[in-house]
Parts: sequence; C-alpha cells; structure tokens
Amino acid sequence: MNYFRKFLEVIGFILVIGIISTIFLINKITEPNLPGLKNHYDAIIILSGNFDRASRAIKLYNSKQSSIIFLSKETSMINHYSFPERTRKTYEIYLDILVNNGVDRNNIILFGQNNKSTLDEVKQLKKLDLSKYSKILIVTDYYHVYRTNKLFQDMDITFDYDFDHQHMSAKWYEDKRSMLVVFSELMKCYLYYIFEDFDNYLGYV
Repeated sequence: MNYFRKFLEVIGFILVIGIISTIFLINKITEPNLPGLKNHYDAIIILSGNFDRASRAIKLYNSKQSSIIFLSKETSMINHYSFPERTRKTYEIYLDILVNNGVDRNNIILFGQNNKSTLDEVKQLKKLDLSKYSKILIVTDYYHVYRTNKLFQDMDITFDYDFDHQHMSAKWYEDKRSMLVVFSELMKCYLYYIFEDFDNYLGYV
C-alpha cells in the first residue's frame, strides 16, 4: 500500500511539473520578449517554412533597411499537381519571389545544403563568418521566435525579429490556426530540450 501511495505521489509530482512547465512555455511562445526594430540592418536572414517571410524580407530590402539577404537552402520539392513541370525546390521558389520583386540576385546568399529544420539552419549559419554583420534581422513567424532565439542564443550576435502581424489573433486560444501553431511549437520546444536535434524529424514551422 505504501508503494502504491508513493507511486501516486511521484505521478502527481510529475503532473504538477508538467503543468507548470507547459504554462511557462506557452507564455514564452505567445509573448516573446522582442526589441523594437532598428532603421537599418547589416543583413536579413530568411528562415524557411513560410513563403510570406520572403514577402516581408522584400519590403525590408526595398525600404533600404538591409542590402544583404541570407536565404535558407531547403531542397525539399514543392509539387505542382496540375503542372508537374512546375515542381520546384523550396529555396528556388523563395529565390523567384525575391528576384521577381526587385531583389538583386547578387545580394542573396544561400546557406546550407539541404536544411530540414530550424536547427539545421542555425548549425549552418554558425559555420559562416558573420563577424562583419553586427546587426541582423531574422524573418520568421511570431510564435516561432522563442525557440529560434533559444537556438541562436550562444552566437555572439544581436538578432532582432520581424514577423507577420496580420494573421495573428489578439487571443491565440480563440483562433484555431493560432492554437495549432502554438501547440506545435510547445511540442517542438519539449523535444528540443529533451533531444535537441529531434526537430529534424518534425520539419519546419
């Protein structure tokens, strides 16, 4: 009987820790501590996962907030089922969006060989000499900021973040899309803390 009681106490303790950590992480994901954007950046980094990020980078580039764009080289194929000949690699679609909207191809630097996750992107960026870029803007999504910041935290560079305001609900728990994204991020945060590189198996946000 005593063993069963101890077992229940352990289970209860684990549940309490799980609830507290979940509340903590959800708060961090939904309310990341973000600085205000500067007037100019030495470079912009586009993390793969959402083509809207390219559109936001274009606005920053065209407004002269930066002249250099680092683009993640994700080679997974985007299928066009109606026109198979239009099937393209993910980074090629990003390139088309950027170049077709006024970004000089010479000012776009591809990084990585086949990035499959945010962790891959961070590892590849750490291999580059970014010492001359003291101010870098990362273009990603709002609920992706917390985990991205954790991945970049040991780099001796100050990063700011730009994200899409238009598709955000004032209360994330009242919007189905926001809820799915937040809980996806929550799971990936747990997996990152436990396995670190498990993000590879989950793909991009």
